[in-house]
Amino acid sequence: MLRATGGSVVGPAHMQSGQPTQDALSLRGWCGGWIAAVADGLGSKKFSAQGARWAVQCAQSVLRNQTLSQLTDRDTVTAIYRRWLAGVPNSDPGNFATTLLVAACNAAGYVRIFQIGDGLILARTSQGLHIFTPEKAGFGNQTLALGPNRSWSAWTTGSVQLNQPGDQVLLMTDGIADDVDAGLLDPFADTIQRQIKVRTRRAGRVWLNREMTHWGTPGHSDDKTIAMIFKG
Repeated sequence: MLRATGGSVVGPAHMQSGQPTQDALSLRGWCGGWIAAVADGLGSKKFSAQGARWAVQCAQSVLRNQTLSQLTDRDTVTAIYRRWLAGVPNSDPGNFATTLLVAACNAAGYVRIFQIGDGLILARTSQGLHIFTPEKAGFGNQTLALGPNRSWSAWTTGSVQLNQPGDQVLLMTDGIADDVDAGLLDPFADTIQRQIKVRTRRAGRVWLNREMTHWGTPGHSDDKTIAMIFKG
């Protein structure tokens, strides 16, 4: 059985300033599987929160209307981008710039991965830990995003098969990813899966949001969003 969970919390910096979260989450069942999408609007852009919310909706709309073999990776991200661009109510899409991370898993446990910008996507299977997100290159303040970056090369894509109980794919915005040491990603993902497995979906979401709200890193300030699909 395939299960999924997700959560999103406003970071302390936005709470103190009275601003809404710039992260977005969409997690929906689909044909016996799940589609998970998380996004993080660029803080320097005026309407990035709106851009993030629209991005996860666009990803859901495009992927829900196809089987996972219908479109190539390039065709899929092109369709997502065009749908996002058509819905941006402004002549400058850069004002709505956002990252986007997507995992679409069918009933057989086959997962397709799509990512533009910061954050992290990883899979844990019987084959071990696999990190899809490439190491960030260039200057630290350069972030790829929907809006400024239109090229196919800005995207990372991939696939994984979830076969065994405990196999999982995990998506997280950089409010979480930047705080988890690379050597701790495996136990971090394992802990989340084990905690969610013994809870109902609602109780799991409550637990996840509580853990992100009381984040252990001193001085953390960013919004935090995470989504997981796993084999129960």
